[in-house]
Amino acid sequence: MQHRPLKNSRRGMTLVELLVVAAIIGTLLAISVPLLKPMLENRRTSSAAQVLAGAFQQARMKSIQDGKSYGVRLIPFETATTTAIQLRFQRGGNLPDFVNPLDVRVRVENGLIVPYYFSNGDWQPVNWNANDNVKEAQRHFEQGYAVQFNRLGRFLEYVAEGNTFKVLPPYDGLNLPDPATMNDAMEYRISRQSVSGLAWIPPVVMPRGTIVDLVFSGGESVGFDGGAKTQDGLPSSFAPPSNEVVVMFSPAGHVDVLYVNEVPRRVNEMLYFCVGEWDRQVDTGGIPLAEDGKSNLEVPATYWVSLHPKTGGTHVAENAPVRSIDPPERLREARKFAREHFFNVGGN
Repeated sequence: MQHRPLKNSRRGMTLVELLVVAAIIGTLLAISVPLLKPMLENRRTSSAAQVLAGAFQQARMKSIQDGKSYGVRLIPFETATTTAIQLRFQRGGNLPDFVNPLDVRVRVENGLIVPYYFSNGDWQPVNWNANDNVKEAQRHFEQGYAVQFNRLGRFLEYVAEGNTFKVLPPYDGLNLPDPATMNDAMEYRISRQSVSGLAWIPPVVMPRGTIVDLVFSGGESVGFDGGAKTQDGLPSSFAPPSNEVVVMFSPAGHVDVLYVNEVPRRVNEMLYFCVGEWDRQVDTGGIPLAEDGKSNLEVPATYWVSLHPKTGGTHVAENAPVRSIDPPERLREARKFAREHFFNVGGN
């Protein structure tokens, strides 16, 4: 008996069917993406807050373990200095880094660091005693041990040589945008500690798209954004800081000293670090940059990292969104929830 072959019942999809499926998928994506965006933002900022809290605890435990002072440095982003996206670990006993004045830069010529001053619309080579700003730069070079050019690459040790300073080789492997930059006037950052003492572990970069919002961070009587403060530590302006914020821990595990714009302060109050989205930072006029006009203080995706000065304990809490950042008292409302959450749940 012969068996008739079975017909293949499968067939390909027609063009019309493919277009219908594509339209359905497109519609579902259009509906789901706006719904998923807050959840994704929340997850990203939550991870960023854990990174910051973890850095504080790592520095604190290192201080206790070694019996020395260690800390965390929050480095402002060069073009948005009311934000910090990089954390560097700091050994105690030295001042924070010094960043060049706006009108002073340097070139490296055969290893020598040559000062340049902005005059008549261009950078001109000058002597170290050319004017007060250049003299101030020289003083910081004399106090420092290592220099970083254009905020890129590793720190390089240098030595005083006569009336100038010479970078120690090898400096041919600098991580600069272009090798020719070595012959151009460069921005620089001076570290006041030896290369071996910069940090015991590499820097940490915040997750992509997240920041420590320095405008809303601070304590009850001190702010981190560089602007003037009211008596309660609330921002009355949004001026950028001139340098980074450094939190140092003592061998006993408490917050030993806080540097804001290189000014050391003893801390006897809770510190609050606002971790949010890059797009929700505010400009120097206090205007949020986000399309919906909301700052990090006004959305639930923001997180607070609270730091207790006497115990060194940290705690991460979600933000309690406020209606606006005006008047500044709204900041106190947001911090109040973070504070209550710290003491109700307990810091680590």
